[in-house]
Amino acid sequence: MKNIIAILFFLLGGLKLFSQIAPNKYYVEFKDKNNNQFSLENPQQFLSTRSLERRARQGITLDMSDLPVSKIYIDSLLSYGVEILNTTKWFNGATIYSEDSEIISTIQNLGFINNVVKLQPDQSNKKQVPSEYFVEQNIKKGIKSENYYDYGPSWNQVSMHSTQYLHNEGYRGAGIMIAITDAGFTGLPNLPAFDSVYNSNRVIATRNFVYGGTEVYSYSTHGTRVFSIIAGNYPGNLIGTAPEADFVLLMSEDPDSEYIIEEYNWISAAEFADSIGADIINVSLGYLNFDDSTQNHTYQDLDGETTPIAIAAKTAASKGMIIVCAAANSGDSPAHPYINTPGDAKDVLTAGAIWSDLSYASFSSIGPSYDGRVKPDVVAMGAGTYNQNLDGSIGTGNGTSFSAPLISGIIACLWQKFPEKTNYEIMDAIVKSSHLFLEPNNYLGYGIPNLLLASTILGDENVKIETPDIQIFPNPFIDTFNIKLNNKTGQKVQIMIHDITGRRSYFWMGTTCNEPNQTITISDLENLKAGIYMVIVKIDELQFINKLYKQ
Repeated sequence: MKNIIAILFFLLGGLKLFSQIAPNKYYVEFKDKNNNQFSLENPQQFLSTRSLERRARQGITLDMSDLPVSKIYIDSLLSYGVEILNTTKWFNGATIYSEDSEIISTIQNLGFINNVVKLQPDQSNKKQVPSEYFVEQNIKKGIKSENYYDYGPSWNQVSMHSTQYLHNEGYRGAGIMIAITDAGFTGLPNLPAFDSVYNSNRVIATRNFVYGGTEVYSYSTHGTRVFSIIAGNYPGNLIGTAPEADFVLLMSEDPDSEYIIEEYNWISAAEFADSIGADIINVSLGYLNFDDSTQNHTYQDLDGETTPIAIAAKTAASKGMIIVCAAANSGDSPAHPYINTPGDAKDVLTAGAIWSDLSYASFSSIGPSYDGRVKPDVVAMGAGTYNQNLDGSIGTGNGTSFSAPLISGIIACLWQKFPEKTNYEIMDAIVKSSHLFLEPNNYLGYGIPNLLLASTILGDENVKIETPDIQIFPNPFIDTFNIKLNNKTGQKVQIMIHDITGRRSYFWMGTTCNEPNQTITISDLENLKAGIYMVIVKIDELQFINKLYKQ
């Protein structure tokens, strides 16, 4: 997939209006929605009952952006012999195909046309699609636990958000509809991680906004892998964060090229997701640079108000959906370490990547957005993330494309538990539950969300956050500190120390706690600079985070 390199790095791109190449695909913007066959008084004609119920539940009123484009304008374009690719009601326009530049000039001068934007040239030479991932073979399945699911090797990526507790309570995403916008879903439906979702008919719809129609089960395995991280139900091998959710699979990304038309494809896909009643849109895509460099975005464009896809993502949020975006994978790029769009969008959650030991993954794109907002918003395990391989095995991959679906899934479980809450209330709880909420940074944003803490924020007084009976002292410390483990016997203990950015500074392999009230002394820390650190104490399968101050 064009800019996806061996470990799934998306470095996609931006918006400039005109290129030097005469393209065959254009965006046509209409001046108004006059002579419309639909009206806001009868929204059931163009929005599903589920979509209308989502708006009503959150107190969202319809406006002109909900009204489809005027059919009379579409018919007029068709009369000139152009092909209509997609329409967008939010932007009030259409993407079209034509090889006749004179027809395009004529259309540009029609009275109901506001603007015509060049999007993509003819693709005479298709690009070869490189391999996408490093694959780890012979993965250990792990030990069956007392949880509802046997998570196997996917335990860390699920449990670091305390997701297993909601799963145990019965909140596994049921009744929540998640739209996945991606580059294709090769291999489906015949892969083991998806038996459950297909046997229960929970793939509600598919649409292809690149080539038209409903066929999306070709082109790329990227969407398949992303899908498996949310929906997987392969006991002992791979469990997703929301295995019981409903899904809409939408192809908006062209795996053979990179032009700004893909942002417009995404807009149409997001509108479809809205109309069918989706609650969450997962966007494991990002745009910055294009095959036509005149279309490239700059960092200055990443203010949440400039690129078409960022504007559309905010609009999607205004309709009551939660949009989860991958931050991108240019964190170690000297030229552009920053998030890509729509990760810069306002009113969305942008996900960065960490490793299983909670350390920052250096490829994960950083913030802030150009206008100074905290980005990424949150982080999840996007490095060494377990996902479904095309051959039926389970492999691992790196990329914020894998962080985003983990976050989308945990949101589905949380929203199932609190269905009366608005999308903004759910997003607010996710952010406030994150471990760096009071001290966000450009690498991890607000940090790692915790569903138990988010539940308490949303008003569940019955939730008790399980914490180990440990004491850390002295705090602040100079060169040495102690960890006292009360009543922890026969359990394996590991300790890690990270600086505030999440970069690992110290790792202690640990031991087995052989006696009650055992005290572990961590010494030889004189080389650590003064400041704030995170101490991660891992006791068997549970991880706990504490702040530590070095003088």
